[in-house]
Amino acid sequence: MGMGEFLASSLARLPIHGPLRRSLDLVYTPADPAFRVDYLAGPGDPGDIGPDSVTWRVMANPMVFAIGAIPAVILQLAEEGIGKGVDTYSTYKTDTLGRTQRTLSAALASTYASKSAKAALMAEVARRHARVRGPLDDGGRYSAFDPERMAFVHLTAGYGFAEAYHRLVAPLSSAEREALITESLPVAADYGRFELPRTPAAVDAFLRGWAPRLQRRPELENFLAVARRGSAVSLLPRAGQGLLLRAGIDLLPDWAKERLGFQRAPAAQAATVALLRPLVRFVPRVMRDTPPQLACRRLGLPDDHLFRPRATPVLAGVSPRSAA
Repeated sequence: MGMGEFLASSLARLPIHGPLRRSLDLVYTPADPAFRVDYLAGPGDPGDIGPDSVTWRVMANPMVFAIGAIPAVILQLAEEGIGKGVDTYSTYKTDTLGRTQRTLSAALASTYASKSAKAALMAEVARRHARVRGPLDDGGRYSAFDPERMAFVHLTAGYGFAEAYHRLVAPLSSAEREALITESLPVAADYGRFELPRTPAAVDAFLRGWAPRLQRRPELENFLAVARRGSAVSLLPRAGQGLLLRAGIDLLPDWAKERLGFQRAPAAQAATVALLRPLVRFVPRVMRDTPPQLACRRLGLPDDHLFRPRATPVLAGVSPRSAA
């Protein structure tokens, strides 16, 4: 047993299960009925990806979402069109919990729900995005359906979740990173039609190509202020919100840290990972009836299927079952 697993086991003996489980229940249960999904609907339907995918494992841990979303949002809000759209139309500053619930619900539905169960939610997401549009400083216009910006949002989210899992849960191999990109294509199709790079190198080049368009904009500062305050519900006490924020910022690519002024000493980054990794690995022990677990149940799999050690290495383009 490694030190991280030992510490996770030690956390399991502390009386923190109840508060943490209540926080998980609240985050996973949208107040907005339009964003509620029945993950047991469509028995036997694996959805667009399926339980042997790398994506199902990466997205199953809520801490991966909580931390991985931070670098994605930072990169997105540093771009003028996305930043203005979010700052103008999003309710995250006044309804942080509700916005978190809706974003998480859409991400989980596109990953874990059966095809029929997620259809209404994804249509609602498209309907709400249709009104997001406005002017840019240079006289141009932004829109939530701008294909290039849609690709940037999709790829920055994928980057953040992959890096959070890689650093805090388990290392991802090159083949697993390639699988994540391939598996994301049907998920992207839920949000609209836009072209995506198909290899890790192409994704990296695409994201780097946005560097000249990114700056420390007021919209980004607004998000950082809200993140530092914390939301009405959190997987950590308010004092721990800064730790989560620092961990998320540390996941930014080096070129983005330099451009946006987020550099930190490597030793400080390593200390943050060491503090958070036991908690991240502990959280699955208190999860009950969450969307990933319900999706496994829909397919006749045990609730802990996505948290068990992977028996077969992932080969590029091949799932563990098909390789057997």
